[in-house]
Amino acid sequence: MSTSFDLREAFAAKQKHMLSGLGLMPNFTNHPTAKGDATEERWIRMLSDFLPRRYGVGSVFAIDSYGKQSQQIDVAIYDRQYSPLFFEQGDLTFVPVESIYAIFEAKPELSKDYVEYAREKIASVRSLRRTSVGIRHAGGTYPPQEPTNKPILGGLLATETSWTDIQGKAARKALLTGSQSDRLDFAIAVRDGAVERVGEELVFAPSDQQLIWFAMRLYKRLSMLGTVLALDLDAYGHYIEDVLES
Repeated sequence: MSTSFDLREAFAAKQKHMLSGLGLMPNFTNHPTAKGDATEERWIRMLSDFLPRRYGVGSVFAIDSYGKQSQQIDVAIYDRQYSPLFFEQGDLTFVPVESIYAIFEAKPELSKDYVEYAREKIASVRSLRRTSVGIRHAGGTYPPQEPTNKPILGGLLATETSWTDIQGKAARKALLTGSQSDRLDFAIAVRDGAVERVGEELVFAPSDQQLIWFAMRLYKRLSMLGTVLALDLDAYGHYIEDVLES
């Protein structure tokens, strides 16, 4: 005989746990109150705990097979199951752009200036060249995937917003600005709300559920992307030949 399971209560408890991981605590009205701002490291830890282990989460530089490099990304979600070629130098991690699922800036607040700054960071990754090769299987070979069919998600993570109303005209204008190269797909101000851009429309989180809503919507988008591109090892590998021949 089956018993009931309160999903609403379970999601509420999960959000409280996630808020605690960000260094924030919900008060009796369920609005987060500060123990401090959610830092880059706390966002990384919280998303790492929430997402399946196939996803790596960390601060990275993205690189491509032409030797180009992005600006440093505060919080990147990347493949850790199929993708080789992770380079580390001290505390710095360099990840092939083909392995990147999503990139986020972590800032104290959601504002027009920080949105513009995040768009610049996002563009520095999306402008890199992504390779793709076919994948062999028992019945033959899957053709290379078109990189444009696997867009790199981008967003801004913050504790609060400088806008009086996150759904107001000024916020909407800033959040809908941008082209395919630099647009934001997600933005969250943990104390004030969360939003996902779907085409030319903005979808907002229900009140008091913004963190769990954001995490669930992000995971849905990641799942829709499937696996990352199979990168062209030869495109990267010719640098090894150059080193050996020099």
